[in-house]
Amino acid sequence: MGPRKRGSSRGWATVAAPLSPTLVPGEASESDSEPEPGGSAAGTLAAGLKVPGEASETEEEEDEDSAARVPLPGVSRESPSLLQQRLGAGEGRLRGAMAEALGRSFNGAARLLEGLGGPLGRARAGAAATAHCLCLVRRDLRAVAAAVATVTACQLLPDIRVEP
Repeated sequence: MGPRKRGSSRGWATVAAPLSPTLVPGEASESDSEPEPGGSAAGTLAAGLKVPGEASETEEEEDEDSAARVPLPGVSRESPSLLQQRLGAGEGRLRGAMAEALGRSFNGAARLLEGLGGPLGRARAGAAATAHCLCLVRRDLRAVAAAVATVTACQLLPDIRVEP
């Protein structure tokens, strides 16, 4: 046997709660008989006011909306209008002109970069040769400095100093 509730001899007692409509703020009511939360005189004035993009409340409004969507005479969805044709042609010319201008710009930049390859290669070779020459000069200067240090440290040589 399962748990029992007070006052019940046969298991769980069922209590029927009264069903009251629960109003959620911002939710549309199911019918006109439900009270609107925060309802006021301003709410009654807005009844019948048509808001663009809002769902219709009755089938009559849906019929009115579908009648308002009838295409205008002379405007066909299959063939573009003269304005659309001219806009399309102008857009095509603009795209072509932009593609041509960008192509010329990129081609000119590519030619310029190709032309820089030779001078940059020569400059690199010159920099490498200069670095090599500097290494040789530094080696020679070290040799001269060692020779001068040897001569000045030697006590066997006479002192030759000319005073001005």
